[in-house]
Formats: sequence, structure tokens, C-alpha cells
Amino acid sequence: MSKRLAKKVLLIGWDAADWKVMYPLIQQGKMPTLAKFLSEGVHGKIKTLDPPLSPMLWTSMATGYRADKHGITGFVEPLADNSGMRPVSSTSRKVKAIWNILHQNDLKSNVVGWWPSNPVEPINGVMVSNLYQQATKGKIKDWKMPSGTVHPIELEDKLASLRVHPYEITAEHMLPFVPKLDELDGKTDRTLKGIAKILANAASIHSASTYLQRETDWDFMAVYHDAIDHFSHLCMKFHPPHRPGIPEDRYEYFNQVVNSGYMFHDMMLERSLQLADEDTTVILVSDHGFHSDHLRPRYFVKEPAAPAQEHSPYGMVCIKGPGIKKGEMMHGASVLDVTPTLLTLFGLPVGENMEGKPWLQAFEEPIKVDTIRDWEKEEGDAGR
Repeated sequence: MSKRLAKKVLLIGWDAADWKVMYPLIQQGKMPTLAKFLSEGVHGKIKTLDPPLSPMLWTSMATGYRADKHGITGFVEPLADNSGMRPVSSTSRKVKAIWNILHQNDLKSNVVGWWPSNPVEPINGVMVSNLYQQATKGKIKDWKMPSGTVHPIELEDKLASLRVHPYEITAEHMLPFVPKLDELDGKTDRTLKGIAKILANAASIHSASTYLQRETDWDFMAVYHDAIDHFSHLCMKFHPPHRPGIPEDRYEYFNQVVNSGYMFHDMMLERSLQLADEDTTVILVSDHGFHSDHLRPRYFVKEPAAPAQEHSPYGMVCIKGPGIKKGEMMHGASVLDVTPTLLTLFGLPVGENMEGKPWLQAFEEPIKVDTIRDWEKEEGDAGR
């Protein structure tokens, strides 16, 4: 094996995060945590894959393969008897994810909210599935977690107690997103309900991840946040500047939602970085971008995946830690590069059949990359 370059690695995913929104906020001093991150590491754009569907892309990040090899091709999949469809599940992934490879090498992983990760896998560490934060009942007392949501099962009750229900989101939580909140009816306005749900989901993931980051031993931790994508699909049409066809009153109510969503993520990032020691390498990445300017579509084609028209081909990536350059740009990154980079950080060989490459340009010193023909051929318990 090559030299291990990172004692720990924290991978944080921000679905749909885009520099076109973040750069202005950084310049205005509204994302101070991310601004400091950029000065301490390397950042750049990251190329997505087509079609830009999130379950497919996050699985490509976690495996180093395109969808035809890893098996996760969209949001739903056929039932075994072909009688209907169900939400896409982890059982349809055909290859090992990074946490399975680490499991085979006696390294401990925590995986929180990764899409798709239900049912959870019995890895060395903790896995919290993408169904964990989703409120299935209107009443908080009736909110049960679906089977297969937490591994090990002994942590289920504790993690269940850390969730935030949309009904727990108050007016004070909503005001930074909707300053004119008192002029709207929170019981009937569907946009307000959507904001509350997104906030609750994000808070639940953050609560679980920071608890595990603080209270458990781990070598690798992967945390997935989908809130920026949901805030953007819900309210990017109201993002400044005002466009023809957008009702003036709705624009006035919701024109700060997207920016506030990014600022909220900056605050969550601050806490995650506070819990990471100096020996931890941190990677912040998105799967695609989101059109926020004149490229915003005015109309959608009539198909289930039509909202993907709002996705842009380049997301964002930042990396900082021991041995990483500081304050520099990185070019040519792809979502397929995430797993090869993680393997390199842990001193493990990269699969020759993986379709990405390590981000060697991010390192201060030249790095020797070992390879292995195919991690799928490596026998033994992989925590699957």
C-alpha cells in the first residue's frame, strides 16, 4: 500500500451547490466559514454526469463508476415482481461503495443520509439511511423510523430522538428565509410548508452527523445534505432579479430563500469543522450546479425528471487538510474522482476499472498512486 495521507476524512455533500450563488455571498461576508475554507485549501468546479439525477450521481461519487456499472439509474426502480415501482434502494447497487472497501481494510466509517442508503449496510461503523429525516406522520409522537434506517440497531432510539419534525419549525426559524412571514398563512401556503420541511430535514441530518462525529470513533465520515437542491427547486424562480411571469407579491415574499439556505449551510459547516481536528482532511462537494441566472428555464417538459432542467453541468468542490495546497484553484474535477481521491488519501490502491482519477493537483507534494485491478474481485467481508 501507498503511504496513508490522511488520519481521518470528512466528506460533506451539498446537493446542487453552485459557485454562481456562493461567490457573491462570500464577497458580501455572508458565508464566512466557506470563505475561510477556501483560503485553507483548494477549490474548483466539478463536472457532473448526464442525466444529472441525484441518486445516480451520489452513487457514482461513492463508487467511482457510472450508472451502467453501479446500477443506480434514477429515483425509482421496479418491484421484484414487476407489479409497480418503489423508491430506489441500496440493494440495487451492484458494486462496492467506498465504505465497503474501507470495511475490508479494517477502517471504520460513519455514513449519514447518503442517497440511496436504505436499507443500511452492516459496515464497520454507523450508517443512517436517506429515509432517516423524512417525516412520515403529521403527529410527532407517531413518527416511527422505517425498518433498515440505522445500523447498528442499538443506536436507533438515540438517533430517533435527534430528529426534527417539520411541526417543530417555528416562525423564528422561518424569518431569516421569509422576512414578511406575518403576511402569509402558514397553514395553507404550500411554499412555507415546503421551507419548513426542508429545514427540518437538514436539521435532522446535521443533528445526527454532529452527534456521531463527536461521540463515535471513525476514520471516514460521509454526510449528505439535499436541502440546497430542494430550496432551489422550490424558490429559485423567486431568486433575484425578478423575472417576467413571476408574481410580484410571491417574489417579494420568497426572494431571499435560496441565499438564506446557503447561509444556513455555512453555519452547519462551521459546527462540523469545529468538531474536526487538525489531522482531518475535509472535502465539500456537490453533484451538479443549479441555474440561478438568465439560464433558469421558464418552462418544463412534461416528464417526471423535468426538474433536472434546472440543474447546471458544474457543481463545486473544496478540499483542505494536511498536505493539501492552500488558497489555490483546482481544474478538471469530475464526480467520478471522489472515490479514487478517498482511496488515495487512505493509502489504498485505486481500482484500474474505476472511471475517475485522484485529485493529485490538490497535494503539495507528488503522490504515488497504487492500483488494483478490481476491488470487486477482493474476497472477504465488505459490510454489505
